[in-house]
Amino acid sequence: MKKYKKFLYIFLVVVIFILGVFLYATISKGNNEDQKEKSLAEVEYLEKKIVTLLNELNNIESRNYNLSVSEISKEDSSQSNSQNSSQSSSQSSQEEESNSKESQEEGGGNSKGQGQESGSSGNASNGEEEKNEEYTLKETGVLTNTADINWDNIKTEVENLYSPVPTITLDLYSLDIAREDILGFNQELDNLTKAVTEENKENTLSSLSKMYEYIPKFTDRVTDDVTYKAVINTKNDIFKAYSILDTKNWQEISNDVKQTIDTYSNMLVNTNTDSNKQYTINKIYIMLNELQNAVNSQDESIFLIKYKNILEEMNNL
Repeated sequence: MKKYKKFLYIFLVVVIFILGVFLYATISKGNNEDQKEKSLAEVEYLEKKIVTLLNELNNIESRNYNLSVSEISKEDSSQSNSQNSSQSSSQSSQEEESNSKESQEEGGGNSKGQGQESGSSGNASNGEEEKNEEYTLKETGVLTNTADINWDNIKTEVENLYSPVPTITLDLYSLDIAREDILGFNQELDNLTKAVTEENKENTLSSLSKMYEYIPKFTDRVTDDVTYKAVINTKNDIFKAYSILDTKNWQEISNDVKQTIDTYSNMLVNTNTDSNKQYTINKIYIMLNELQNAVNSQDESIFLIKYKNILEEMNNL
């Protein structure tokens, strides 16, 4: 009987131990998945910010139209409305003349005071500057956009990056991402800030490209999406070429574009996607080869047009 109780006691201890390990593993796995999901959203945020800043340095916009706001002077606004209001003005002036005569007959003493009051009111309104704004939708493109770099906007966006970076750093540490990669990204942000402060386009592009090199390393630990990883790695290579476009070093640009095509080719072989995505994947491959033709012709404008279209197509994956 005692042997039986002892055996039962050991059995219960073993069962409780196994259940405890199972529950701990389940909870840990759930927490880890939640942390990976959070970190993925943070890495996607950084990725989009870097891409936006890279494009702003050449005034490249993903949309083909831009909303423009222009101020119309009061005088121009009055002239534009004069024809529409001519008839109503004529009628109202006749009514005012008739009412004025009646007012003078009924209360001569009060008319003077009213005139002074309205006069002061009119002067007050004339002292205020009236602004009318006109909104127009203007078509934009690489060839038509000749505006200067908006350094003030870029400086603001770079400064704003410092706010979420400490939190992102802690979250990446929790996923056992290499310490040197996290610190390297943060150091490159400081280098970017220095380049932006000096309004040095070449150094700014270089720092942004180096920052993006860490995005594939982070992405590899926060998601299992093979297609997304392939797109990030392809963008990393294409940004290397884009970042040195102003140097006119076409041989190095050509090498980077060829590497981009090689990296992307792996996605054609290793991904299993639906027919719609496969069509887009094949289309981008053709566009990357067309980008190589732009490099061969050594034409910066053609390169930027094709670069912009490739990024927009990648957003569909």
